[in-house]
Amino acid sequence: MKFAIIQEQRREAQPGLSGTCPSCKAEVIAKCGSLRVWHWAHRGVRVCDPWWEPETEWHRSWKNEFPADWQEVVHFAQSGEKHIADVKTQSGMIIEFQHSFLKMEEREARELFYRKMVWVVDGRRRKRDVEQLLKCIGRCVWDQPPFILHVTNHAECALLRDWNSSSMPVYFDLGVRQEDGRPIFWRRDPISRNGRTYLTPVSRESFLKVHREGLDAEQQFSEGVSVIVDSLRQNARRAQSQQPPRVQRYFMNSRQGRRF
Repeated sequence: MKFAIIQEQRREAQPGLSGTCPSCKAEVIAKCGSLRVWHWAHRGVRVCDPWWEPETEWHRSWKNEFPADWQEVVHFAQSGEKHIADVKTQSGMIIEFQHSFLKMEEREARELFYRKMVWVVDGRRRKRDVEQLLKCIGRCVWDQPPFILHVTNHAECALLRDWNSSSMPVYFDLGVRQEDGRPIFWRRDPISRNGRTYLTPVSRESFLKVHREGLDAEQQFSEGVSVIVDSLRQNARRAQSQQPPRVQRYFMNSRQGRRF
């Protein structure tokens, strides 16, 4: 954990400190070594939240893009179940940063628990993840913003296999391009199903802007992708080459909200 409670204040770990876990209220001690990021840990091997994973510099750098009071928020369900969300924005959106492998059963449980959430996945955990994903990206089915790329060969990409059945938006963080240092960030849309995956390149800056400002852009973005994909399917069935007018209307005339 990044934060513990000391004298009713959220504090980061510092050598020699002890505090209270914000979730279970048990005592935690500061771990301030040279191998891992400084963090708080329960005494012994006790972990109060089974969904928590050891943090890396990657986790911390992402968390630090958001206000401190949005980080590590204890989220409660009506049943009384509670878990510590990596980030909970002012609009109630949960952002979970996932580095390690996540079993399908736990991922589904977390999506059901949080309901309104997005995943940001470390796409460089395995040596070949970036290479495999970029290789699997196929034809562009929509060559205007938002650019939509279609992927069918999931078997060749471990990242896509791991997240193939997610019902939430998943962002793959692939680091930065060597030639210009720009972030490589891909959004897997939750409409992906039946062996079809739809990916869209999204700038890291726009992702942060949307969620810092509490804009309801995730749903609008998915609705836009769904409109395009459904229309293209109808178009293919009818063997017509013209773009469906309703797709044009959606992007040219819509003035509701802001999209990526």
